[in-house]
Amino acid sequence: MQTLSYVLNIIGTCAMVFALVRPGEKIKQILFFTFLGNFLVATGYLVGGSGINGAISCYVGAAITIVNFTLQSKHKPIPKWLVAIYALAFIGLNLAGGFTWLCLLAIAACMTFVLSVIQNNGAIFRVWTFANMILWISYDLLSKSYAGLIPHVIMLVFTLVGMFVQDRKKQ
Repeated sequence: MQTLSYVLNIIGTCAMVFALVRPGEKIKQILFFTFLGNFLVATGYLVGGSGINGAISCYVGAAITIVNFTLQSKHKPIPKWLVAIYALAFIGLNLAGGFTWLCLLAIAACMTFVLSVIQNNGAIFRVWTFANMILWISYDLLSKSYAGLIPHVIMLVFTLVGMFVQDRKKQ
């Protein structure tokens, strides 16, 4: 099962890399590939047998991202009450997965994720994604979810690449 975990994380990483280097105005594409990446990485956590909070967080993240994708497709804003539900869902589900100090780290990472996927612009999405990746890398190391390091380190690098290639040229 560990091999499957690595394979799912690699495929999820490819989806996220594509999202991270898309131009800022292509937010619907960014959200779609963010959904796909989260779903695959969550499944990688689950089949790898470690990091239950990571799996829960990524599955909720996939659901949130597809809702935001739908709203963006209909050119509707994301209501503040919905953002509050996102935050409460992450907190509640992470706590249901078992309270540890790692749970608090996963919740903090989830809050930066919420802030990333409610953006209308890829540049701001990447700033929040950078903070999110730092928190997830810390979680992966501390929870010994080493398969999770693969997508998170690569996504951190490509977040920086996206910032340099897509966002720097706009200034």
